[in-house]
Amino acid sequence: MRRIGGYIIIGIGAIFVLATYLNIPLAIDLLWPVFLLIPAIGFHIFFFMNPQPNRAGLLVPGGILLVYAPLFFFSQLFLGGDMSTTWPFFLIGPAVGLTELYIFGNRKPALLIPIGILTVIAIVFLIANLASTQVGGILGLLLIVLGGIMVTRKKNDHYPM
Repeated sequence: MRRIGGYIIIGIGAIFVLATYLNIPLAIDLLWPVFLLIPAIGFHIFFFMNPQPNRAGLLVPGGILLVYAPLFFFSQLFLGGDMSTTWPFFLIGPAVGLTELYIFGNRKPALLIPIGILTVIAIVFLIANLASTQVGGILGLLLIVLGGIMVTRKKNDHYPM
């Protein structure tokens, strides 16, 4: 444990030294999700160092943060911090954490209910958000073409209806 902490401190120190002497600007407004990613990885390391089902609760916050950190990176880098279209991932985070708990814990079937509910709601809202963008328009056109092909295609099978 002490070694891991030491390596983390050395890494942070190296970043500051490189930023200072190589004149690389530290864009903390873009890099702050690292501070969520570090504990996420830590929770997983602590569990997998001694993977016992009674310790699987460590994976719930680890799984949540493991979803949120890349989400925040993506939002900062590509969307200018706007999360109006990516907010359903806030539902996927707990679903991932609970899924890890289910897989590595005691496989309690009751966990599948909130996992399913959170995942379905998130997917529905992600699709709704996607449909209101250019990607949704392209997807709609592809579906129209696919449907047209299915409707106009000559029937080749000999199965009775």
